Amino acid sequence: MTSRDGRTFGHISGVEVGATFPTKVAVAEAGVHVQRQAGIHGDQELGAFSICLSKGYEDNEDRGNTITYVGSGGQDEYGDQISDQSPDSTANKALFVSFETKRPVRVVRGVNDDSVYSPRKGYRYDGLYVVDEAKMKDGKKGFKMCTFTLKRLEEEGQKAIPIKRTLTTVKLSKMNKQTRLR
Repeated sequence: MTSRDGRTFGHISGVEVGATFPTKVAVAEAGVHVQRQAGIHGDQELGAFSICLSKGYEDNEDRGNTITYVGSGGQDEYGDQISDQSPDSTANKALFVSFETKRPVRVVRGVNDDSVYSPRKGYRYDGLYVVDEAKMKDGKKGFKMCTFTLKRLEEEGQKAIPIKRTLTTVKLSKMNKQTRLR
């Protein structure tokens, strides 16, 4: 077993926090998150090694250093939630175990228009988080969702998570005013 198979807790040797990848295949080849489709890579006895946060579940909330992440399952082929999630599925169980053990989970962010913390393109490794809370909760569509709160571990020399700049109404108003003055 090597770190490139992703089955390690903590950082992957040679991959810096903030490293970017053009594709999920590249993330997998680096060993940061080896699941090419699934958002959770883990073992139901050892815990979760990594998660990938991108579009997928409307109940996810990305607040940078704190993430509310819902588990996997219950969606149809179009990505619509149609049933409850199971806490006993391998992926969800892995995150519940991580809540108990407090082992660090690598977090990768992919493009998501709903989050200022997601990269504009590709994927970015954003460091280690710990599962601070794990519970079953009613989701936005009324189905039972495996819901996890992850908090970023503070590490010496760690950079802040980059944010996308947003166009506010004030900025837009100033831009329009400058255009009229020309």
